[in-house]
Amino acid sequence: MIPITAIDNTKNIYFIGIGGIGMSGLAEYYLRNGYNVSGSDITDSNITNRLKNLGAKIFIGHSKNNISTFIDTVVYTSAVHEDNPEMIRARELNIKTIKRAEILGEIVNDKYLIAVSGTHGKTTTTAMIAKVLIDSGLDPLVFVGGNVPLFEGAASRMGQSNYAVVEADEYDRSFLALKPNIAVITNIDVDHLDIYKDLDDIKNAFKTFCGKTKPGSRIIYCGDDRNVKSTVQSLTGEKMSYGFDNTNFLKITDYNFRSDKISFSLINSYRSYKNIQLGLIGRHNVLNSTACFAVSKILNIEFDEFRKSMKGFHTVDRRLQLKYKENNIQVYDDYSHHPREIEMSLRALKEASKNMRLISVFQPHLYSRTRDFYREFALQLAAADKVFLLDIYPAREEPIENITSKLIYDELKKMNVQAEYISDKDELRKKLLKSVQANDIIVFQGAGDVTIFCDEFIRNLSNQ
Repeated sequence: MIPITAIDNTKNIYFIGIGGIGMSGLAEYYLRNGYNVSGSDITDSNITNRLKNLGAKIFIGHSKNNISTFIDTVVYTSAVHEDNPEMIRARELNIKTIKRAEILGEIVNDKYLIAVSGTHGKTTTTAMIAKVLIDSGLDPLVFVGGNVPLFEGAASRMGQSNYAVVEADEYDRSFLALKPNIAVITNIDVDHLDIYKDLDDIKNAFKTFCGKTKPGSRIIYCGDDRNVKSTVQSLTGEKMSYGFDNTNFLKITDYNFRSDKISFSLINSYRSYKNIQLGLIGRHNVLNSTACFAVSKILNIEFDEFRKSMKGFHTVDRRLQLKYKENNIQVYDDYSHHPREIEMSLRALKEASKNMRLISVFQPHLYSRTRDFYREFALQLAAADKVFLLDIYPAREEPIENITSKLIYDELKKMNVQAEYISDKDELRKKLLKSVQANDIIVFQGAGDVTIFCDEFIRNLSNQ
């Protein structure tokens, strides 16, 4: 029986933006629990098609005509504005409206909750923890911010035990609806400045999140991240730090990269844990898996079980995902849309691809983020041998005057980086196909529809 205090007497739920990764996980959860689910999104996608196949009724486009008296509850996120026609119609009909975060809290807070927070790395770390619990027979309920191959491409997993693993999103302070037993903080960075005033405001939100943990809770945090360290230092309760730095309680040692695989060891004051292997690239994934190890220790999962589970972990969709590897050409699809994420992804690709040319096709996400970070974007993109810039993907925002991808392009040119700003995707596709050669790595980066462009490019490349 699912706890639905927030939506009592509900059988018919409507999700505004049902194709969003967070919403789709909830929608699938309720579909699998026998609810009538409907919802809308701007365009069709693999996610909406999946939900249709599971029985959801999907409307393309937001319209007041989508909302009828048949609906008991309308679920929305902070990306949905007050002038949304479906929200207006729901209120006219006195239909209950509720934020996604509130419902998520209702579902998971009475369980033994592991909540994974942080500006970057949440999705991969959540998926790793979920896999270890599944492989150990703990059968968790899972909500994650990405499509996970282990869950047959879903963003959620039904579980029959008292364990829940949840990605705790700081956007709009949504994670404050959660009350975890274990709180993980991967890192804290400046982002979402349309919601937060500054870094201090963000750090205070993370402090509040940690303060909402249940009695006897544990906080696992990356001690390599100075923003995290300064945030948790004043917090009471049991804390465990992890990272490469020797000051951490759980220290990463013997890092080695060879043949597209990572191996490393961990030590604490009691013992060492040798020869952990990942079929992934990037030091950031070592940090992610170390956070996962810390959780496994709290849950008394055997080290050999953890090590076996990590060796079999495959990346979440769009997290530095290798989609094509033929004729000495590799194509990756990558969700990175913040300067630090771009830094980590390009550094990992450089480490994994010595003597290969690295090409980044970057689509900035949000006008406000481009305005705030265009210099930082250029600085990190400069690690690529060549950069192609697409227009900004607006997502939830209206255009901001004079804010375009050209801001990043101009900074790249100042640094003498080979860069082109091409708005037309057909033109860019032709240019890429013509210029690609053996020993090239092409990575498509961004949180928008650049992933569709990546798939189209791969189809064209395969047919050449």
